[in-house]
Amino acid sequence: MTQHPRITIGDLLKEQGEMMNMELIAGEKGLYRYIDHPRMQKPSLAFAGFLENLSDYRLQVVGLTELHYLETRPETERKAAVDAVFDLRLAGVVITGGETTPYIILAAAQRTDTPLMTTPLKSAEFMTDMMLFLSKRLAPSAFTHGVYLDIFGVGVLLTGASGIGKSEIALELIERGHRLISDDMVELVRQGPEVLVGYSPESLKYHMEIRGLGILNIRDLYGAAAITDTKRLRLVIEVIPWEKLSEEDRVLGKQSTVTINEVTLPKIRIPIRPGRSLAVIIEVATRNQLLKQRGLDSNRAFTEALEERIRKGSAK
Repeated sequence: MTQHPRITIGDLLKEQGEMMNMELIAGEKGLYRYIDHPRMQKPSLAFAGFLENLSDYRLQVVGLTELHYLETRPETERKAAVDAVFDLRLAGVVITGGETTPYIILAAAQRTDTPLMTTPLKSAEFMTDMMLFLSKRLAPSAFTHGVYLDIFGVGVLLTGASGIGKSEIALELIERGHRLISDDMVELVRQGPEVLVGYSPESLKYHMEIRGLGILNIRDLYGAAAITDTKRLRLVIEVIPWEKLSEEDRVLGKQSTVTINEVTLPKIRIPIRPGRSLAVIIEVATRNQLLKQRGLDSNRAFTEALEERIRKGSAK
C-alpha cells in the first residue's frame, strides 16, 4: 500500500528552521497543523477575494508583491481580505524577504492559531530550497517484500514466495561483487513520475536472514563495498518454481511489467531448480536490461529476423 507522508509545521521548523533562517512570530498553538504537498502557494488572488484554489494543506508564501498589493487597498478592505484568508485555517504562512509583517496579518494569525513565520530569504530562493526539501520529505512510499540489490549499477528487486531462496541467491551475488541494499523488506519511494528509489528500513539495514545461519551483518562480513544505501529501481525479477514456467516463457523469455507505487517497471520470471546458477542468470538478465535501455533487444531482433526468413521463404 502506498503511504502519503505529511509533516507538521513544528517538525518543519525543527528540520529546516535554522537552515532557512525561519522564525515563528505568531500562531504557536497551531504547530500541530501539517502540510502534505511539496508545492507552495502564493495567496495573491486570495487577497483579492478569490479563495477557491487556496489549499489549507500547503505552505503559503507571502512576499513583496502580496504585501504591496495589500497596501494599495483601503484599511477595511485590507483587513477583510486578510481575515478571509486566515479564516481558512491554513497550515502555515511564511513572510519572505525580511519584510516587516503588517499588524493585520500578525493579528489574524494569532486569532486563528495559524503558524506565521518570517525569513530573510527572497520568495524565489525560499520556495526553491523548501520545495527541494519537501519533495524528498513528502515523496509517496510503498513497502514490499523481497531482496533489493545493486547489480552492475542497476537497482534489481528479487521477489518470490517465502522460502524459495531469494536471500541465498542474493548472498551468492554479493560473493560475486554486487551490493546489498535491503533484505526481506524494501521501502520504495516515488521521487518522480517514473522514478522509484529503494531503501532499507533502518532496523534491517545491512542485515540478511539466511536459514540455518540466522541474521548476518553483511557489512561486517564483506566490508563497506558489499552494501549501499539506495539505488533507483530498474528491474523486478520474480523467482518461481520450475514447474510454474510456461512453455511460451521458456522459449521466448517473455518480459512483462509490474506497477509499484504508480510506476511501471519491467519484470521477468526466472525458474529455480537444483543445479541452476541463478546468480549468473540474474547477472545476465541485468546486463540484458541495460542493453534494452540502450535500444538493443536481442530477443526481439532474433524474432524479427526469423519472421523475415519465414516471410521470404513463403514468398519463394
